[in-house]
Amino acid sequence: MCTSFTLTAHGQTFFARTMDFAFLLDGEPIVMPRGYQWSLQLGGQVTNTYGFVGTGKQLEEFLFIDGVNEKGLTIAELYFSNEAVYCEYTAEKINLAPHELLQWVLGNVADIPDLYQKISRINLVQIETALLGITVPLHFIVTDTTGRCVVIETNRGFIEIKENPIGVMTNSPELEWHVKNIGNYLAARPANFPPATVNGVEVLPFGLGNGTSILPGGLTSPERFVRTVYNKQFVNVGETAEETVNAMFHLLNNATIPKGLMVEDNGQSEYTQYRVVYNVTNGTYYFNPYETQEVFSLQLKKEWLQLKQPRIFAVSKSFTTKTMV
Repeated sequence: MCTSFTLTAHGQTFFARTMDFAFLLDGEPIVMPRGYQWSLQLGGQVTNTYGFVGTGKQLEEFLFIDGVNEKGLTIAELYFSNEAVYCEYTAEKINLAPHELLQWVLGNVADIPDLYQKISRINLVQIETALLGITVPLHFIVTDTTGRCVVIETNRGFIEIKENPIGVMTNSPELEWHVKNIGNYLAARPANFPPATVNGVEVLPFGLGNGTSILPGGLTSPERFVRTVYNKQFVNVGETAEETVNAMFHLLNNATIPKGLMVEDNGQSEYTQYRVVYNVTNGTYYFNPYETQEVFSLQLKKEWLQLKQPRIFAVSKSFTTKTMV
């Protein structure tokens, strides 16, 4: 489970997501330099053209979950259970495991038009990830510095790029279903509904917020999608880019899942392991792990793009406060 959305404000593009999972991924901020070479599970190597920063984990090869590259292309992967359909190996294309696509895109795609041109080279193959021991059902949300947003899905048996002007993505089902479902909630609004007269009796609202009473409150993918569309539509983004980042973390609060509120059939608790916000325009990454309210940030610097090896940034995952006196 995850929730993600884009936002454009102050002439800049932003992206935010929650990472919700039961298995501890232990993602960390990682800078990947230009020219880094990595090996594919099915054989062969890829040399990245672009450097990037994102959330990942070092295994035999690096595994990334979201990131922004030096061109501003930003992508995140989200679970797409019971929907993702992968293909058999074909010698005519670059054969990737689903969890390898994100790093390939960050390292080799400059913007969304470039993605349209290059995605035809890719074949997503049914391959397990060593971390989980399963083939991960995924779909992907992508944006660039123009604010354009698309989704990559395979629910029809092939890789398909779908325009996503709504700029929101959660989990299953497919994007088209979520967009159609918004039609059930068009009455939601920030303003209150006025009193009404029923059979001669004046009925007063209980208080502020009755314009939002139609919004769903659960943790399912459709409910989080609808709430995020509403929140994105009406949020006050503030006067500066920093205020916009702060507003986006507040919006993520509305989709954040604390431990214990959602339990899988095996008894494991699925929860929001981290939240990130990206300033897509200037390559700044804001990371907030579950264990603390503190936000850690870094900007993709030119000198980091020229590193010889990837750099992992350790962050404190303990709750801290600042005393007032």
